[in-house]
Amino acid sequence: MRKAIASVLCLTLAAVNLAACSSNTNDTAPADIAGSLIATSSETSNTTAESTTETTKETEARGHFEFKPVVVASIFRKIMGEDMCTAYGNFIDAVRSGKDSFAVKDQETYDWMMGQFPCVCYPVVEVSTESNYAGAVKDGIGTFQYKIPKEEFAVKNAEFEKLVTDILNENLRDDYSDFEKVLALYIYFANNYTYDYESYEAMKDHVVEDLSAYRFLTTGHGICSECAPAFSYLLLQAGVDATCVGGYDHEWSYVTINGKNYHVDPTFAMESGVNLSYLMETDQRREDDDGFKKKDNIVGNHYGDYKGTEFNADDTFFEPLKGGYLESWDPEKNIIIYRDDDGNMHEFDYSPFG
Repeated sequence: MRKAIASVLCLTLAAVNLAACSSNTNDTAPADIAGSLIATSSETSNTTAESTTETTKETEARGHFEFKPVVVASIFRKIMGEDMCTAYGNFIDAVRSGKDSFAVKDQETYDWMMGQFPCVCYPVVEVSTESNYAGAVKDGIGTFQYKIPKEEFAVKNAEFEKLVTDILNENLRDDYSDFEKVLALYIYFANNYTYDYESYEAMKDHVVEDLSAYRFLTTGHGICSECAPAFSYLLLQAGVDATCVGGYDHEWSYVTINGKNYHVDPTFAMESGVNLSYLMETDQRREDDDGFKKKDNIVGNHYGDYKGTEFNADDTFFEPLKGGYLESWDPEKNIIIYRDDDGNMHEFDYSPFG
């Protein structure tokens, strides 16, 4: 029942990142420098007050997100069903309490839940526990095992929680809309993560083990089947409804905002100079640009069940961003400034999603 992500082969668009360097020349004369060191108590007080104000603004600008042990996308919940979602909540409570068992309806519910939920809903649990599967459920109680000592897992889990909340709080503000959270994390992924070409090449010859969203988040690199669930997981932690979609030899994220669905491909965004073409895409554009047909998509990481035709991503509001590269973003005015392939500058007003 477990999804075999290790066999996924995915390609990413490579782009050259342009870096701009600047240096400031201080033309102040030595006498002026010396004079600037002599400040009145009033000036010192004002400087301290200004510094305190700036620090306060920076603190207010940071997010104040707290870790959520149980996060499940609405589409994932719809596909998997309430029995599995309930069992998953029980499983997470058990893991976080250092227990070895939890309440579950039956063996089938156990098998599907254990094979699907951890990898997209709690990455560190996926790599730290393993299922007993056949014969694991008796009298409504399912058992599992830890791959590492429970004490070691507790430390590992605490570190993971801090990593997740640090990423969110350093890149998101409390007042960001769902779209702005998607955009902010999209920019973060594009600028801070790299594609793991070594693993990609190795997969041509043999199965590569230990590929996971956890590895991606903790090492800073990975392939599509690690990047997409990592991106969607962070969005879920930030309160955005997100899951994953699998196409032919590729995987990406799928977000639901204001009741509408959109494709977001953080893998193709990595190392791209923040190429906005893979942000908030429609079904049609996903097919036209990259060949991923809606009927062939596996939505929600539901192994072996093609659900692409059951969900629609047909809102074209963000279509102007296609072919654009981010220049700046003003969340106060709900404006994105981007340049096209010819270097022309454009302004995109996303107020309905601000």
